[in-house]
Amino acid sequence: MTHTAIVLAAGRSSRMGTLKGLLPWQGTTLFEHQLQNLRESVFSDIVVVLGYKAEEFIPIAKKYPIKIIINEHCHDGKCSSIISGLKAADKSSKTILITSVDQPLQSLTVNRLADTLTKCHCLIAVPSHQGKRGHPILFSSQLRNDLLSIKEERMGLRYLIQEHEKFLLEVPVENDQIHLNLNSQADYIDALKNN
Repeated sequence: MTHTAIVLAAGRSSRMGTLKGLLPWQGTTLFEHQLQNLRESVFSDIVVVLGYKAEEFIPIAKKYPIKIIINEHCHDGKCSSIISGLKAADKSSKTILITSVDQPLQSLTVNRLADTLTKCHCLIAVPSHQGKRGHPILFSSQLRNDLLSIKEERMGLRYLIQEHEKFLLEVPVENDQIHLNLNSQADYIDALKNN
């Protein structure tokens, strides 16, 4: 059974003021942290979507057996990167994980999501810690066409999640990092203090 992970690393990181993916994180960079954890997980089909300053990420990405996609339209927003990644994904995959470079994940968490979604036959699995939802979000491949039609003006993934809320399963995990969103220098500094 194939599981796909799409890693979004195409943005300009304008709020951070520097490329988020290249920030130090747990002995490596945020970008490589995502790739290492996915390589240690059940997600064998890994698609990385690059855009802004892609050349900075390509040497790191090439160390891993992954697909590298350059989204020429990354300035149009995150939806365009998700769609670019999805088009390159293995069409036989059972699940599709969507994660951003600034949301550090752990292989244990994503494995739990994949295992749960496969067994429960729901459409979306979201990790939760102490009753609060986090990321990354895992979608059943049954939603592939819905994912291919997401639009920024319709709130992207949020719209899709709302549409299928009754088929969404919250998966409790012992990992508070699912709430991390490293958008600004302050977010990043706070996260480093707690890791």
